[in-house]
Amino acid sequence: MTSPPLVTAIIPCFNAAATLPRAIGSIRAQTYPNIEIIAVDDGSRDGTLALLRQQEALGVRVITQANSGAAAARNAAIAVAQGEFLAFLDADDEWHPDKLAQQVELLAADPAIVLVGCRAEVVGLDGGRLPVNASRAPTIGPQAWRSLLHHSFFIPSVLAARTEVVRRIGGFTARMRAGEDDQDFCIRMALEGEVGFVDAALMTMYQQPGSLSQIHLSREHETVLPMILGHCRALAPRLSRAELRKILGARYSQIGRNIYPAAPAIGFRLLAKAIGYGAEPLRNLRYLVTAAPWSRRLKRRFLSG
Repeated sequence: MTSPPLVTAIIPCFNAAATLPRAIGSIRAQTYPNIEIIAVDDGSRDGTLALLRQQEALGVRVITQANSGAAAARNAAIAVAQGEFLAFLDADDEWHPDKLAQQVELLAADPAIVLVGCRAEVVGLDGGRLPVNASRAPTIGPQAWRSLLHHSFFIPSVLAARTEVVRRIGGFTARMRAGEDDQDFCIRMALEGEVGFVDAALMTMYQQPGSLSQIHLSREHETVLPMILGHCRALAPRLSRAELRKILGARYSQIGRNIYPAAPAIGFRLLAKAIGYGAEPLRNLRYLVTAAPWSRRLKRRFLSG
């Protein structure tokens, strides 16, 4: 019998000693039988590297680098991966046992598919579980890049991809270190072919105290927005005026709402632009009022007495 295609599982690690055993364990628990594991230590200062050296004796390939960010760590593994397909897992996340089996089935069946995602759930600090991006439509199909410009849907730990195509686009953009690299990667992959999707929650992420994702949200106007605007400029000949307005309106709206509570002046400008593009004007105006600092102060006073 022919062996199933090799999949390289890539784990970028930074100060992940507390969660890394769970991540690696979830790879070893996969029902898919042919997996290479590469873990990249990104200049950790805790016991991550010592733990990885123990795993090295159990077959994990270990790469070390000075702290350069998750994108650069993934790229280091991509450069030496032997698998026909790649799958990414952050060190504080966990795969469900049949994740790779279901995703590889799609990739192997259709050469036009270059990237496959799935649904995910998040476990909060209180132990409660919630679906990730439950209100958003999956960005799939041959024109998925259009939807990915409009809104993000995938996070790295849900993705499996064709190695050949990942290398052709140059992997992740290493200079992007504030969470925008995964959106940029998905857009560039979607421009190369179709995006497939397994409509099941096959990955669990765990909220961590002091999570970088919350810090990144407050900087999206400096990170995600310029990246999206750059893609829109490059792809303008392939986008209608109506599409471009819809994309920009959605992004200004999403990012403006994320930023407005902490940085009202910046958030206001972004939401004003969203309204100018026709993005949910009534809803955004209502948000500007209800989430304004003075409105929140009044609400607290009312509730306290």
